[in-house]
Amino acid sequence: MEKNLHQKLVEIRKSIASLKKDGSSHGYTYVKGEQLLTAIKEKMDELEVILMPQVNDQSHSTYDYTTSGGKDKTDFIVTASMRYVWINASEPQQTLEIPWQLLGQQDDISKAFGSGLTYSERYFLLKFFGVPTDSDDPDSGENTKRIKGSSSFNNGLASQKQKNYLKKLLVEKQKKNGTTSEIVWKTLQKRIEVQKSLDQFTSHDASKAIEYLQVHK
Repeated sequence: MEKNLHQKLVEIRKSIASLKKDGSSHGYTYVKGEQLLTAIKEKMDELEVILMPQVNDQSHSTYDYTTSGGKDKTDFIVTASMRYVWINASEPQQTLEIPWQLLGQQDDISKAFGSGLTYSERYFLLKFFGVPTDSDDPDSGENTKRIKGSSSFNNGLASQKQKNYLKKLLVEKQKKNGTTSEIVWKTLQKRIEVQKSLDQFTSHDASKAIEYLQVHK
């Protein structure tokens, strides 16, 4: 009997569980991200399952900054709401839609969109199937170690680049709403449930604030 879409997705998940763990960090072993993605896509081909991205409400902005070497640069930031749609190629009417987000930042707008799509798909697959990942995953121990050892993160505090971009978004929000900076800031604190000054923001706090302001422009 032909499996339905949900049964095929379960089969893909089972195939991942049998992979050899070929990486290690902090006393734990894991399957490397590239091996996982290859195995997932091979199993998708075998079971005739298609993953189709649908990008909606795309927008972009520019971010001007100065590098540590004193050079002025402009990055393009592309954001979009999107959906990933699983399709059973054997029975195309069987689909499963999952809401997702896209975010890319590069010095070229096409590269920003492309990198956003690439990493969006990568992390969608890894998170959808709920598998442990390697140092490319922001939740992994190795990545946390790198962050803590980086002066730009200052023991978990938001980087200057994050704070500068957040200030830019706050000014834009203030001008659009025709209100005061204090009201915009208090509203933001309430929405993201972070009652701190900007200098006390962690990198995670800043990411939440930036995401909120990008979505609620």
